[in-house]
Amino acid sequence: MLVVGADGYRTLLSYGELSPSFGNTGVLLATSQDGKPLSRPRLVAPHDVKGGRYVSDVVEIDVIHPPSAR
Repeated sequence: MLVVGADGYRTLLSYGELSPSFGNTGVLLATSQDGKPLSRPRLVAPHDVKGGRYVSDVVEIDVIHPPSAR
């Protein structure tokens, strides 16, 4: 899954890390903070140590399929 912010920042999440039967590391698509609505959603990956995959002002979420390995 590719998540894109309004500023062009992009991050990639794999099915394996999100799958409950494999990695089981959830992510959140926040629509509010401290009880106040956000103007655009924010992707939050609470299990990431550095927060490099937090995406503010999410404008696009694409489910992509990589090409098959041959």
